Amino acid sequence: MSDLHISAPTTRYVVETSGSVGVLTVRGTLDYTTHDSATEFFDKAFAQFGPHLVVNLLELDFLDSRATGLLIGCWKRAVDEGGWLSLVAVEQGAARVLWITGLAFHVPVYPTVEEALAATPAHD
Repeated sequence: MSDLHISAPTTRYVVETSGSVGVLTVRGTLDYTTHDSATEFFDKAFAQFGPHLVVNLLELDFLDSRATGLLIGCWKRAVDEGGWLSLVAVEQGAARVLWITGLAFHVPVYPTVEEALAATPAHD
């Protein structure tokens, strides 16, 4: 069952739990027009789950450079707080920018939520 929902005109954010891990799904557009709502969403997810997050980008229609920067910031925040962040995406469509920018070579990226959850490190 979903614990947190935030909607913007072009984007829907949903968080579900898997044990103590937050699985964040972003549907629609993640760009400069949704930056504020996306920042609010990620801040609330960090507050609820701490730095243990899986971000599902499979349902994105568009991802721009500002959103990529936001994802980098979230990844750095998770690591700085002693956690981890992994992404769920494929190297095509909207999320292709993750490979073009090189982000996918630094942040763990998995093809499915199940694979991302199976690879999560243990935490207290």
